[in-house]
Amino acid sequence: MGIAYLDPKRCILAMRHVVGDRGQVAVSIRSIVADALAFDAAALVIAHTHPCGDARPSERDLAFTRALARGLAAVEVRLVDHLVIAGEAATSLRQSGAL
Repeated sequence: MGIAYLDPKRCILAMRHVVGDRGQVAVSIRSIVADALAFDAAALVIAHTHPCGDARPSERDLAFTRALARGLAAVEVRLVDHLVIAGEAATSLRQSGAL
């Protein structure tokens, strides 16, 4: 999973790359929120790949995204988007209305 921490003008302050196993990425909402505060980020974008070739978000993706958005909102940081990438295809949870 890639995480881009953004300033109020949406310029990148920092990037994180979190590696997981084939089925999931072990990243906690708490660590993302802590990094956002440490970088004094106003917003962030996350992205991850689906190696199976299907860019549609899973139920787990949707649940994680909603929980992350709530956690970030509690500290006044906006989750701009969550992108699911599979090969040449990508899904924006913001554009799809899931965020």
